[in-house]
Amino acid sequence: MTQDTRVTVQDGVGTITFDRWERRNALSIGMLTAISDNLDAWAYDDDVAAVVITGGEDVFCAGLDLDLQSGFTPETREVYSEACLRAYGTLLDYRKPTIAAVGGPALGGGCDIAVFCDIRLGADNVVMGFPQIKMGLTPYFSPLWKIVGLSQAKLLTFTGDRVDATEALRIGLLDRMVPAGGVVAAATGLARSIAETTTRSAVNNKEIARRSPAMDPISALTYETLAYREVVWHTDVVDRIGAAFARVRSRRDGT
Repeated sequence: MTQDTRVTVQDGVGTITFDRWERRNALSIGMLTAISDNLDAWAYDDDVAAVVITGGEDVFCAGLDLDLQSGFTPETREVYSEACLRAYGTLLDYRKPTIAAVGGPALGGGCDIAVFCDIRLGADNVVMGFPQIKMGLTPYFSPLWKIVGLSQAKLLTFTGDRVDATEALRIGLLDRMVPAGGVVAAATGLARSIAETTTRSAVNNKEIARRSPAMDPISALTYETLAYREVVWHTDVVDRIGAAFARVRSRRDGT
């Protein structure tokens, strides 16, 4: 338990759950710090292959804490800005797969946290958007447009309008949608599926996903081929290939 969060590790999955219900999981400095601290702690922990971030089934995160924002001093504004930069930066370039399990509202900074994750699963009660735009604030545009495309990112960030789950899924802001009440279980199941590939494989595949998009096609092809050559002779990989072949042969032979 950390300030305003609950944290668990089970079956290869590290889960960070926002626990500030009375403020609709609005982002506190403690929540942002907990994201960063736990991601740092799990980065080289072989017991964690994938990470789920959630606020539960009903509210993911209402965004910035208006009480905190309206009472900023120069000192607290700097602390909050540094906490935001650290949390978002750690998520953006994390070495293991991250999944946002989004139930209910994910607004402003909460929507950013979902966007900075690798995968977004949403319940059909989701509402997403950047209402801070209507207060004159600015968005994180770069990671968003790479997910939904330039035009949709402009629509979201120029207007500050919100979208429901169906529209979020249509434009790619959500990757999958599940019935309300089941998003945490669905995200955990997906994370466990990643963990079953082993932590080493999860890290290797995340590394490719982090680096290849910035390369030209031939460079990416070369890099990914070298990555394959690097792992294909690992003892555990050879054993897993052998076990998979044995299962296929057993089914084929009816034994």
